[in-house]
Amino acid sequence: MMTLRTAAKACKQKAFSLVEMTLALILAMILASASLVLLSDHVNLLRIINSFDFLRDDAPTINMLMVKMLNRADSYRVYASKATAFSESSAITTGGRCVRLIYRNPDGSSSERIIAFEVVNGEGQLNFYSKGAIWSNDPDWTISSKVSDVTFSNDTGILLVKITGPNQEEITYVGGGE
Repeated sequence: MMTLRTAAKACKQKAFSLVEMTLALILAMILASASLVLLSDHVNLLRIINSFDFLRDDAPTINMLMVKMLNRADSYRVYASKATAFSESSAITTGGRCVRLIYRNPDGSSSERIIAFEVVNGEGQLNFYSKGAIWSNDPDWTISSKVSDVTFSNDTGILLVKITGPNQEEITYVGGGE
């Protein structure tokens, strides 16, 4: 049979003191606040990384396409607009919005392509056009719809393509001389 003294002793051994409980709560609060700081830093890092999605996702693809298209062209001309490139009038050397590429085919004939920057529904697009019997007003495909500005220039004898992304990132591609 248990006496009052042994019961009190058994009760004392099974419980935590007020100091121990306070220390446990303080440690839990420190761990929780450290976890919140780490979570906040992680969210901020993801936000920063996502702000550079143009450079991470679109720029490598644009680079691959531009290198292949520009280096395979036999000649090119820079134009102020798609309309002037279609009509082959008034080629310029700086500040162009499109470039007309001329390719020589193995059979001796030539084919023509246009890469043009256009604003469609308030959104900048870098579009690609191929000439069949005539030029189509609809692009064959869109190279990128995340660009905010594209300028073509040839004032140094080398084709320069300056692409500005949605967060004002600037990338310059260089094509071969004629």
